[in-house]
Amino acid sequence: MDINDERELGLAIRERRKKIGMTITELASVIPCSPRLLGELERGRRGVSIAVTFRLMQMLGLVMDIRGSEEKS
Repeated sequence: MDINDERELGLAIRERRKKIGMTITELASVIPCSPRLLGELERGRRGVSIAVTFRLMQMLGLVMDIRGSEEKS
């Protein structure tokens, strides 16, 4: 899946969180961050530090693939 903005990242995070059966509160407690911040992130409404984003992705088993636009598949 290509992620092009904060909204798409938030949707991907929400989808993965629900797939593994975690609530926002449960996930926020292990990141750690507030459930409100996580909810806003999932709706694409708030910027989050890259450190929090990486911890969140690691916790959810998500990986990031970085490539140039000319390498798009």
